[in-house]
Amino acid sequence: MLRQRNTCLLAPLSLTVLGLLSLLGTGGQLPAQESVSLTDTGGFGQSKEVDLGDAVALEQPEWFKSVTFQLTAHENQDEVSNSSGDQKEETQATKSVGDAEILGDRFGLLYRLKNRERSQWSLKPRFSGWTSIGYHDQNNGLFNNHAHGVNLHQLWMTIESDSSVGQGDGDSDPTIGYRADVVYGVDGPDTQAFGNPTGTWDYQNNWGNGKNGWAMPQLYLHGQVGRLNYKLGHFYTPVGYETVTAPDNFFYSHAQTMVNSEPFTHTGVLTEFSTENDSTVYLGWSLGWDSGFAQSENGSNGIVGISKNLTEEIAMTYVTTFGDLGWRGEGYSHSIVLDLALTENLSYILQSDYVNTSSLFDAGDDIGLNNYLIYYVDDCLSLGTRFEWWRDNSVSKNSFTVGANWRPGKGLFLLRPEVRSDWIPAENYSETAFGIDAIIEF
Repeated sequence: MLRQRNTCLLAPLSLTVLGLLSLLGTGGQLPAQESVSLTDTGGFGQSKEVDLGDAVALEQPEWFKSVTFQLTAHENQDEVSNSSGDQKEETQATKSVGDAEILGDRFGLLYRLKNRERSQWSLKPRFSGWTSIGYHDQNNGLFNNHAHGVNLHQLWMTIESDSSVGQGDGDSDPTIGYRADVVYGVDGPDTQAFGNPTGTWDYQNNWGNGKNGWAMPQLYLHGQVGRLNYKLGHFYTPVGYETVTAPDNFFYSHAQTMVNSEPFTHTGVLTEFSTENDSTVYLGWSLGWDSGFAQSENGSNGIVGISKNLTEEIAMTYVTTFGDLGWRGEGYSHSIVLDLALTENLSYILQSDYVNTSSLFDAGDDIGLNNYLIYYVDDCLSLGTRFEWWRDNSVSKNSFTVGANWRPGKGLFLLRPEVRSDWIPAENYSETAFGIDAIIEF
């Protein structure tokens, strides 16, 4: 039985590489002794040897310090002779040099030797998207505008830089990436940059095709500088709870607050960073609400927000926009979202929005109060309700929605049936609608 104390035998890949390096450094012959001497002949300076126990290796140059290799340690627990036949205990250990642990063929030693300087940004694209097809029996003016027929709501396509490249940890070099989103369907015209002057970017610029249309709601650079994350370009708003993207909403239909009291997109810059008390702070600027690389009127508004876990069960997000909001005029808005985990399976979301602008289109105050209660039955099925009160100046509008999410299998298919009731007491108006859509992600 081979007896070694405090000796590590290199895993096959590491042993092969170190053996090759040793052959290069010793003229093609391995020394007879147990310790191995490696000589640096690659132009990194004078040869240096450091003691690694039973092996001798070079002090690694700077480019090598991010490499990790795997070692297998063989240790004897007790002082036992070879003839006793006692077993050794073999333990697996990971030896790291530098910051990261990188194992396997794709991210192994040879790969890192070949790619010494890993780029902090990459043009390599990654494609994703979804298809959303739905039916509803009433028009409500809140995206669902084509009743009594099956509609292609969103054929969504995203191209973005490979997320595995250039992701910093807060202390690394600056990173940069890109993202572009294109959508086609009946939601396309409602997703265009309608805060633009007519005929600019995707707004009323021959991007339509009957009831369907194209839109490009996002086109931006993003990355990290130190602990600061940023977006630069045309991007979705951080305001509110619901969003245009179908898979990110529980319900098929949308709230009055989301459609009437919040921007959809901005063109400008948005940054976020984490503080020492685990809050996330948002700071940004844009050319006004729903702008797409163009300015309506004198659009120029600030974006400020904060997100924080108040307790283990309660999360809060506050985002405000202020200044010249473009097509909405000068004013102020805010959205507050509280997310409460009542139990492991039951969540309650409370959202309150307030908007005050000088626009002739919608002068005065908008106030919204939305309540969501979502119960997760299992990994495939969840049930939810939404109750909304929204007031535009002096007219109050109410809605109540009951729905379900069914996501079988691996989660790439989602079915969202719902029943929604809307009523306006001051106008003696009420309406109940059924809707259902299916989302297939790719």
